[in-house]
Amino acid sequence: MKKVMLAYVIYLLAIWSYFLYFYPLETYSDSTYAALAHAVFFSKLPLEWILLYSLIKSNWASAWIDRIEHFSKKQWLNTLVFAFVLVVVYEIIQFPFNFLWYQLSLQEGTSIQPFADWIAERGLDLVFFGLMMAAGIYVVRLLLAKFKTYWWLFAWLLALPVVLFVIYVQPVWIDPLYEEFTPMEEGPLRTKIEDVAANLGLEDATLLQVNMSEKVTTFNAYVTGIMGNARIVLWDTTLNGMNEDEILFILAHEIGHYVKHHVYIGVAGYLLSSFVLLFVTAIIFPRVWLNWHGKKRAQTRYALRSIPLLLLILSILLTATQPISLFVSRQIELSADRYAIENTKELQPAVESFRRLAIQSKSDINPISWVKWMRWGHPTIKERIQLVEKEIEKRETKATSSS
Repeated sequence: MKKVMLAYVIYLLAIWSYFLYFYPLETYSDSTYAALAHAVFFSKLPLEWILLYSLIKSNWASAWIDRIEHFSKKQWLNTLVFAFVLVVVYEIIQFPFNFLWYQLSLQEGTSIQPFADWIAERGLDLVFFGLMMAAGIYVVRLLLAKFKTYWWLFAWLLALPVVLFVIYVQPVWIDPLYEEFTPMEEGPLRTKIEDVAANLGLEDATLLQVNMSEKVTTFNAYVTGIMGNARIVLWDTTLNGMNEDEILFILAHEIGHYVKHHVYIGVAGYLLSSFVLLFVTAIIFPRVWLNWHGKKRAQTRYALRSIPLLLLILSILLTATQPISLFVSRQIELSADRYAIENTKELQPAVESFRRLAIQSKSDINPISWVKWMRWGHPTIKERIQLVEKEIEKRETKATSSS
C-alpha cells in the first residue's frame, strides 16, 4: 500500500501542477476557478479504487470485514453494516477535496450555502447511497450464491423495475428532501412559458421553480419524470437573473428533451450499458478471484470479503466507459439545442443566455479533449454559441438573398 500511496501523491502533484500552471483555460472569468474544478475532479477519481484495493489487499481490512460478516446471524444486517462502513470511510477520504471545493465556491461567489446546510446535504446523500449500496450488495450476494454463472443477468433483470421506480418517484419524493419546490408564480412570464409549452406540444408538464438562491448564484433548468409525471424545473436564480427571452430559449431546450423522448432514450441507454457492464464484470470477477485467492476459496465469492473486488472491477469499467456515456449525453443535449434553435425566432438572446451561464458559473468554455471526454455531458459553451451564431448567419444570408 505504501507504493500505491506514493504513486497517488505523485499523481496529485502532477494533476495540480498541470491545471494550475499549464492548462489552457478558456473562460469569460479572470479566475482559475474552472481549472481548479478539473483538478479537484481528477484528484478524487482514483480514491475509490485505492480504498477498494486496500480492502482487498490489507490484512487489517480483511479482518474487519470478517468481523462484520459474523456480526449477526442475519446476513441482511451484516450487509447493511458493511455498506455503511464502506460509504462512511469513502466520504471521509473524499472530505478534504469536497471541503476544498466548498470553500473555493464560497470564495468565488458561485455558492452561498451555509456550512451546516452543506453538511446536512452530504449526510442525506450518505444515507441514500448507503441504503442503495446495501440493497444492491445484498441482492448480488444472494444471486452469487444461487446462480454462480448467470447471477449478473438476474441482477440486471431485477434492476429494471428499480430504475423505473426511482426515475418516476425521485421528482416527487426524493428531490423535495433537498430543495423547496413550488409552482411557478403567476404572472406574464408564466403565461408566456405555458403558451410556449402548449405550442410545442407539452401541455401536461408540471411547471415548477426551485429555491436555489439560498445556496448558489448560478443558473440552471432541467426536466425530470416520465410516464405522465413530466416536470419542468427552473431555478429561481434563473428566473430572477436572466431576461425573459433567454429563459424562453432555455425552456425550449428543455421541452426539446420531452418532444424527442430523450428521457426514455436515456433510460434505454442506461439499461443497455448496465447489461454490458454486468456481463463483462461477471467474466472478469471469477478469474481475478481465483487468481488472488485460489480454488479453496472459490465457493466464497458471495461472501462479504469478495464485494470490494466486485466493486473495484465495476468501478474501473464504469470509468473506462464514461467517455462513451458522456458522448451520448452530449449528442442528446445537442439535439435539444437544435430543437430550441428551430423553434425560436430571435436567437441573439440564446447567445446571451449561454454567455451568461458561463460568466455566472465561471466555467471552462472550451475544455481540451480528454477533459471534455471525462467531464462534459453537454456540448461546450463555445460549441453551443457557435451553433447558434451559425444559424443566425444562415438566417441573415437567407433574408438578404430573398430580399
